Amino acid sequence: MRIICTAKIANATAGHIDSIMAYPVGLQRLGHEVYVMEHVGRGRCTDSANHRVSFDQWDGRRHFEAVMKTYGMWPRCCLVYRNGEATHGMPYAEAVNVAKQCDLLLTRSGEIHKSEEIFFNPRCRIYIDGNPGNTQVFLQQRGGGYEALDHYDHLFTLGLNIGTDLCRIPTGQRHWHPILRPVVLPLWPTSQDHASERFTTISSWKGRTTFEWEGTDSGEKSDSWIKFIELPKKTSQELEIALRIESHDDVDGGMFRENGWRLTDPRELRTLTDYRRYIAHSRAEFSVAHHRVVEFSVGWFSDRSALYLASGRPVLVQSNGIESHLPTGKGLLTFKTAEEALAGIEDINSDYAGHCRAARDIAETYFDSDRVLTKVLAHIGC
Repeated sequence: MRIICTAKIANATAGHIDSIMAYPVGLQRLGHEVYVMEHVGRGRCTDSANHRVSFDQWDGRRHFEAVMKTYGMWPRCCLVYRNGEATHGMPYAEAVNVAKQCDLLLTRSGEIHKSEEIFFNPRCRIYIDGNPGNTQVFLQQRGGGYEALDHYDHLFTLGLNIGTDLCRIPTGQRHWHPILRPVVLPLWPTSQDHASERFTTISSWKGRTTFEWEGTDSGEKSDSWIKFIELPKKTSQELEIALRIESHDDVDGGMFRENGWRLTDPRELRTLTDYRRYIAHSRAEFSVAHHRVVEFSVGWFSDRSALYLASGRPVLVQSNGIESHLPTGKGLLTFKTAEEALAGIEDINSDYAGHCRAARDIAETYFDSDRVLTKVLAHIGC
């Protein structure tokens, strides 16, 4: 098949980029002819000082090309500026011609619907919701919401409990088919570094748009971190966060350090190699989940945690309803309280090699892009 995958990678972190690129790379591995296209409006073309620049002077063009080459997708790529006024990569006329002969358009990120000559030509369009909970509530509160979603033939979500009795999030009479994040396993080999000392994670403090539904506030990631802020005082295990704190956030790193956390700067993880090395050099992952997915039992498993598993690193994460969908207890453990988190740390350290093997086994069974994407295509009849 000929497939177009959308992207939004300018200024994105290496982890976010990998979660987007897993789709085109995974589909290409399955033998399909895959293209990557991204729409860019005038407002995104800014320099490091956030000053507006012209498209031809925008560093995002070079970044886009570098990412596509890293993942082996160049030159079947097109960065589309303002509905085709200019492009980087394929000429706009060529991109439109590809769309006219396209079997499938897959949107995991980006706004390609603004380039109508590309968006409306593929025979089938599927949307993959990477922000479960927010997406559905905003659709409900806006009375139909994101108009572009009405033009998709199939809707998928990373919220595994969306649309079930386990989750109160509304669906607006839309059917959201659950999907696990695909991992291109050859890009994430099992790490052989067993001298790692720290449990780590990569996280933001705040940043998601919040909402209220049926009297419950979605909250922020910070609400979850606060509940477990004193955990390092209760264990000899070193705990580290590559924590993104913005200048406007109501916290600084001091609160974490005072409670025994080690902090590092996630901006240092600029490339796939940086990101892969950070995870490979970790002993395991310890992380909380966004308050939203815990409160509404969304059943969400992070893109990042899937990569720890693929790297053969055990994962210990806050429960939010994933237990119905993934095996827990070996390689992957969940917790609701600080006491359960401490018990999970001890469990991993008591049989570290066994947990590492189980982690990779879970990745191969549940997250392998070959399996995940084959199921997606079978579901839509392709």
